[in-house]
Amino acid sequence: MSNKVSRITAVIKRGRLTEIVHALKVAGVQHMHSAAGRAPVLQERKGILAVLGSDTDLASDPVDVLTFMVDQEREDQIIALISEVGRLQLPGMGSVFSEEVTLIESHNLCGKNTNIDQNFFAKPENLYSELMGISCIVQRGQGDAIARVILESGACVPTVMYGDGTGVRDKLGLLRITIPAEKEVINLVLSSYDAEAVMELMITAGKLDQPGKGFIYVFSVRQGIINNQITRGQSGQAASMEQIISALDGIKGGMEWRRRGGAEASSRNFLRGLVDLNLVCDEGRADTLVTAAMNSGASGATIAKTRYISPQGVDTEGDHVSPARQVCNMIVGEGQVQGIVEAISGAGGFDDKTHGQIITYPVPRAFTYTGG
Repeated sequence: MSNKVSRITAVIKRGRLTEIVHALKVAGVQHMHSAAGRAPVLQERKGILAVLGSDTDLASDPVDVLTFMVDQEREDQIIALISEVGRLQLPGMGSVFSEEVTLIESHNLCGKNTNIDQNFFAKPENLYSELMGISCIVQRGQGDAIARVILESGACVPTVMYGDGTGVRDKLGLLRITIPAEKEVINLVLSSYDAEAVMELMITAGKLDQPGKGFIYVFSVRQGIINNQITRGQSGQAASMEQIISALDGIKGGMEWRRRGGAEASSRNFLRGLVDLNLVCDEGRADTLVTAAMNSGASGATIAKTRYISPQGVDTEGDHVSPARQVCNMIVGEGQVQGIVEAISGAGGFDDKTHGQIITYPVPRAFTYTGG
């Protein structure tokens, strides 16, 4: 069943999800998932508070994260539709991007969207292709320190979500109490020219070179629009720095002008040849399926809640996908994928009680403490 598709991810300012979902359904997108998150921003201090220490506080705006899959030839227009309805061309409204992923297996009720209206058309504008994604998993409460260095670098606005970790922690016996199960997942999409430098900042801020602190990896992004309104508050100028940067991106026709010279090559021992195996299933089934995956070689997973948005006209009396869903991210070796998928399938991962879906995508570079 494996085939290449585009996964679309939209990070939307809270309050605009219903309008965007309606527009997507009209265009023929029926299978979608959404999850809650927050978008940290730097809040300018005023008066005497600006003199005492840092001149910014860290604040957060609530966001909804919408994901779904479409054929690659429809990707541009779907991104353009989300941008238009969500007003993503305005700084601070959100972001949208696409990835090429491999749909390995899926229950027939929750796969990719294949019935996009052929008469639907939206014109893509200001989509950038020189992008890279970074995902960082840390203990609950550690995400703000990492978010701040991302924002202070001027790269983009990250998204923070929550989940529970399982795997290495469960193998530590009595010592497992020192590594909390609750996790924060910091995701960001930024200029590929900034990715290496920002990843280094995140590793340092999160102390990821120390045991049990977390895991970070990069992933490829095809194209998208990123939110670069990193500061909230009145600047006293006719245009904010974020607006000026966006205008320069348009004038220059891309982000290459942002390239930062003089950066030294990292001496870290990065992990390579890995794959992100992403499993989505009905709530309550994740633990069983992750256990099967771990018995087949997976080292662990980060499990989070997500919500399935039902298609129009779904038969609620018959077999249907539960709105309460779980998403499990597992970083595994390329050679482990087939065995893990077979183990998940053998545990009922694609039956009518689970409605499982597995996609994979390459992880070119990852880092965590490996000892020594």
